[in-house]
Amino acid sequence: MVSVETEHKIDVKQALRVFDRATKEGKKLDDGWHYHGITASTDFDGYTVFLSTPKVQLSIFFHNKFTVDYKTAFELEEFVELLKRLDKS
Repeated sequence: MVSVETEHKIDVKQALRVFDRATKEGKKLDDGWHYHGITASTDFDGYTVFLSTPKVQLSIFFHNKFTVDYKTAFELEEFVELLKRLDKS
């Protein structure tokens, strides 16, 4: 479940830019594209995209709806910072 606080931390447009970069510049493996600590993948029809690290998974659905799976606020903060770094680089 995504809390109100979490919704403010995730920038979906930024995440989609990182996804695009990962699919263009990352290394394609069986489970998706690997790019500087993040794995980008899609569901079978491409309408849902996933960005994940070993501790966090962001799922972005149609109309920019999303869910984030994580255990601690610290893990989420690390993930958000990684998205920021990859978007700026």
